[in-house]
Amino acid sequence: MADLLYRLGIAILLPHNELMSLIRSAPHRYKVYQVPKRIPGQFRTIAQPAREVKTLQYWVMENLLNDFETHPAATAYRAGYSIADNAGPHRHGKFILKLDFKDFFPSLKARDFKVFLKNSGVTLDEDTVEALCRILFWRPRGTRDLRLSIGAPTSPMLSNVLMRDFDQRIAAFCAAHAVVYTRYADDLTFSAETSKRLALVEQAVLNLVARLKSPSLTVNEKKTVRVSKREARRVTGLILTNDEKVSLGRDQKRNIRAGVHHFAMGRLDSAEVLKLRGMLNYVNSVEPAFLRRLRKKYGASTLKRLREGE
Repeated sequence: MADLLYRLGIAILLPHNELMSLIRSAPHRYKVYQVPKRIPGQFRTIAQPAREVKTLQYWVMENLLNDFETHPAATAYRAGYSIADNAGPHRHGKFILKLDFKDFFPSLKARDFKVFLKNSGVTLDEDTVEALCRILFWRPRGTRDLRLSIGAPTSPMLSNVLMRDFDQRIAAFCAAHAVVYTRYADDLTFSAETSKRLALVEQAVLNLVARLKSPSLTVNEKKTVRVSKREARRVTGLILTNDEKVSLGRDQKRNIRAGVHHFAMGRLDSAEVLKLRGMLNYVNSVEPAFLRRLRKKYGASTLKRLREGE
């Protein structure tokens, strides 16, 4: 991999001196803005890299990051996976524990990437590693740390890469205690036959997070959720039913059904049709039986027009 930067320059048709100048300035070439969170008065910082930096990031993703394995417990940001793959493994569990990391992406730093490369046995010279850190990580104004940004195309994949060791340790502990574990970005979900097993896991996660130096994470204990079959078990927005199925939930299905009815009556504008079409693709990946019921009620031709835009 010693020629990584040379190949990058050739690929994007930049002389070496211009490439290095771009890389040096890359952590500062971000458009930063705030979007509101669900909680009133709270905002999430989005930092989108400039087009020329995205070009570098996409190349690194295809030629380096794709070579690293993601732990099977990580279900977000993976081709062919959906939130149903995160919720489905927990449908048999009587008890559910959900934990959440605070400021997940910004907590993952360039120094964590360096540790990961060293532990993975990747052979790269120091200058190349520094260049990769500048390509992949953002430096907020007034700070010294390079960190993952919410908005860079490489951040989702890189977060899974940097969390691989964490996932492996927690998955091993869970396997030894008959607990199912999945992680969807910053959302950790555990399920088991008894609440005592989940109490052990919760403490194990807190202990590991306290010990870990890389990455340095914080569990947002205000968002910790513990539920059983006596309550609504919701995982990444989906309902786990007591007959061990994954469901969209009554409210969401009611809204989708109403949308299809309005489409059949010709009452939706083009933007609403596009939104409903995307929702039906989501339905097909989560609860295809509901899609079959819609097709039976409104007719195959209506659903075909809606889903394919005919």
